[in-house]
Parts: sequence; structure tokens; C-alpha cells
Amino acid sequence: MTQDKGSVRYEVDGPIGTITLSRPDKRNALTQHMFARLDEVVGEVETSGDIRVLVIRGESGSVFCAGDDLAELVAMNVVQVRDFLIRAQSTFTRLEALPIPVVAAVEGHALGGGLELALACDLILASSGAAMGLPETGLGVIPGLGGTIRLPRRVGLGRAKELVYSGRLVQADEAKNIGLVEAVYSAHEFDSKVVEFARFLASKSPTALALAKSTINRGMDASLEAGLALEREAFAYCFALPDAKEGISAFLEKRKPKFK
Repeated sequence: MTQDKGSVRYEVDGPIGTITLSRPDKRNALTQHMFARLDEVVGEVETSGDIRVLVIRGESGSVFCAGDDLAELVAMNVVQVRDFLIRAQSTFTRLEALPIPVVAAVEGHALGGGLELALACDLILASSGAAMGLPETGLGVIPGLGGTIRLPRRVGLGRAKELVYSGRLVQADEAKNIGLVEAVYSAHEFDSKVVEFARFLASKSPTALALAKSTINRGMDASLEAGLALEREAFAYCFALPDAKEGISAFLEKRKPKFK
């Protein structure tokens, strides 16, 4: 099933949903219309019980997303910019809170808002030719869609400051070394590796994945004691759900589990 609405395309293949940024003539730069469509798709995924993994990618293999459409931004006044950021940040926060794994498949450049979109995902897979960065300080502004908040949580405070202050591009191998991306694949195998990884995640217990994601995300801002309490309650709750019985039974019976 494919839903194509302008510059954001949404496709469903079994348990895997794919959002494609489709504005290759503008390097998939994000417009207000695209943010509205992204928010709409996130709402569809929220209410769907069938999607187990969501993948986000760019239309052209040469670029993931070049960031916000600057031509739109410069035409706004301060109040309009603030309102835009409220809406855009809300979309990324909803995306981040989805109870399923969200994977950014980054080929080519992921710059500014493009990298911030990837940072709102659970995992980032990169092509060997990928390059990413937050170049906003060179434009006289700062990252505004979560870059200053989410990047330190991925790569550490000092590294995040260096990347934001300098605005430099990080190539794929360095991105993996500093923990910005989880894996790097060669260009010719990138598509197949992304699909393979998404299908692997989709084979796991959806309730366990949802609880694991919630516990990890909430635990990031909790004390050790509070985080352990979150984990303890989530673990115990698993045993009230059918997936734990199915998963453990399948393990003991030496078969593959069939999670619903």
C-alpha cells in the first residue's frame, strides 16, 4: 500500500512502514507542508496496530535531507518562526515517542533539520557515502529542531558542543566511531541491509519492544534508583501479556515465536 501526498510518501509493506522524503530537486529540504504531512503520517502509525517498524529515508540516494527550506524561513518574522518550531518540534517528539522502533536510513547528506529528524529516530543506519552535520552556526542561527538537546544524548556533551559550534560535516565512519550512527553499509548493499534489519526488528515481540523503548527513553532522565524501578515494573508487566508466554514457550520448544 502506498500513500503519495506530494513531497512525503508513505508506504506499507507488511509490518514495515516507510516514509520517504520526496523532494529531490531541493535535496529533500523540509517545508511546512512536509512537516504537516509527516505529522499526519505519524498519527496514522500511532493508531495502526499493524506497523511494527518505521523506516525514514530520502528519495534520492545522494541525499537524505538537506534540512529546513531556508527560503521559507527567511520570509518569516520572529513570531512565525517560533510557531513553526513549536509545530515541527512537536512532530519530531511524536515520532520519537512512537511505541515501535523508528529507523533513519541515511544516504548522502543529512544536514541541519535533516540530521535532527534522524536524531528523533531510535536508530540511524548510514550508507558509506553519508555525511551529516549541524551547520547552523555558520548561518548565524542554532539548531532549532532538537539538535542541541538530542545530539549530546547520543554522542556526549563535549563531542556535541564541538559539532554544533564548528558545524562541520561528519563522514559515515567517524559517525559510527562516535556513536552518532549504529551501522554503516556500502552503497550497493545499503537498501537490502536496511530492509533486512527492519524485518529482523519486526520479528521481535512488539509489546516487549514498546516497553523496552519506553523504559530506555524515560530512564535517560531518571535517577538510577528511579530507572531501575521503571525497568522492574515493565519487566513484571511483560508476564501479564501473551508475548512473554509465547516467547518463552517457543524457546523451550525450540521453535520460532509467533508474536501477535
